[in-house]
Amino acid sequence: MNTTLCKAAAAVAMATLAVTAQAQQANITMWGLLDVSLKSVSTGGVSATQMATDGMQNSRLGFRVEEDLGSGLRAGAWLEMAPVADTGAMYPSGKLWHRRSTVSLYTGAGELRLGRDLNPTFYNLAVFDPFSAVGVGASFNLVTNLGSGAATLLRTDNAVSYNLPANQGGWYGQVQVAPGEGVAGNRYGGARIGYQSGPWNAAVAYAHTGTATSTPFKLMNAGLSYDAGVAKVMLLLNGAQYGALKQTSWQLGVTVPVGLGLIKASYQHANASGAGTDANDANQAALGYVYNLSKRTALYGTYSHLSNSGKASFKVGTPPGAVAGANSRGVEIGIMHAF
Repeated sequence: MNTTLCKAAAAVAMATLAVTAQAQQANITMWGLLDVSLKSVSTGGVSATQMATDGMQNSRLGFRVEEDLGSGLRAGAWLEMAPVADTGAMYPSGKLWHRRSTVSLYTGAGELRLGRDLNPTFYNLAVFDPFSAVGVGASFNLVTNLGSGAATLLRTDNAVSYNLPANQGGWYGQVQVAPGEGVAGNRYGGARIGYQSGPWNAAVAYAHTGTATSTPFKLMNAGLSYDAGVAKVMLLLNGAQYGALKQTSWQLGVTVPVGLGLIKASYQHANASGAGTDANDANQAALGYVYNLSKRTALYGTYSHLSNSGKASFKVGTPPGAVAGANSRGVEIGIMHAF
């Protein structure tokens, strides 16, 4: 049996035993989500059709525990793995708890969180994208580390995070730092601040990641959304820099509820500059529909078209491999069930 799967099975068994043994001593929650789709992608004239995972939301299995320590102080731990639902394997990162593994202390002044977690700059890419940075229509298809080796576009290892408490008059925020521990592309510092009131939501974030050279990778983004009830409009701005290399992008998105369903659409443009990359731009247009069979089960479909110019080689999914200057198209139809 695959070693990773053995470890995963053992970890789940141990966590289940812990849930049983500690049920009367702490507030323990177990949850999960599986998302499987049939996906077809064509890039540079080469097509591939596959059963895939994470077309609308990321599949996950998680365990969370909290303990009241008294005097307004609480402790908690969070473990969350990423199963590849179509094969039964684990996400190929080599990390059992790929999505999150943290321990926290909560006070009236906020939360101190230690461990592997999503980082501040990723949140805007997901929150202000109609496709939540998942699937063939994701805004993340045009996000790049500019060849810097930075491994912090989504999550950060060895992170120390501080999160503002709730009920701050609409304000929310997070600060996160990580030493890298010998891995240059994991040395991270970032922050996010946002404000939400009524139908409005706005946030900005900035991050600085060390690299194997003396030049850091920098990422800054901002998002704005307005929910009018009949439709929710979103604007996402993103900028990356690594020395002379830069990329800026903007995306306009919308979601429209229709009965039990939701229409999603977005258009995104990425502009490259510096070191002879000025012509390496890209555009992506995506359209999707979600039909909710219940609060926990949904059917969905998404179509995306991405065009590259110059030496740009973005694509909407894998396989096939990227091709400089080529178009990439993808369609997926899937089922999502949460429990």
